[in-house]
Amino acid sequence: MFLDITERAQQKIKHACSHHQGQLVLYYESRIGCTCGNNGIFLLKITQKNDPELDSTLPTSLGDLPIQGWSLSFLDEKMKLDYIQSKNALVLSSDSGLINNNVLILNDDDQPIS
Repeated sequence: MFLDITERAQQKIKHACSHHQGQLVLYYESRIGCTCGNNGIFLLKITQKNDPELDSTLPTSLGDLPIQGWSLSFLDEKMKLDYIQSKNALVLSSDSGLINNNVLILNDDDQPIS
């Protein structure tokens, strides 16, 4: 399993990280909507907290990112995270299709970071 983070996406992420202290993690937010099936979204977090849920890592072109091990089943073997400037959005996709068309970058208070 590997996440290719394009140069455009890396620039967007590095800009956010330069203004906030903490570790970059890929997080599956599942506390939204109903409680059945795959109802969550992947997002990036810049966190200073030690979250025991982040018990695995995902190899990426930025290095290994902490991730919840149980959420890996929602991902494909080869994925891409790109920044689409016209939408001002990070887009997560794979050979199977779109995973998330607006990957947010959040802080520990779950507030968006731009």
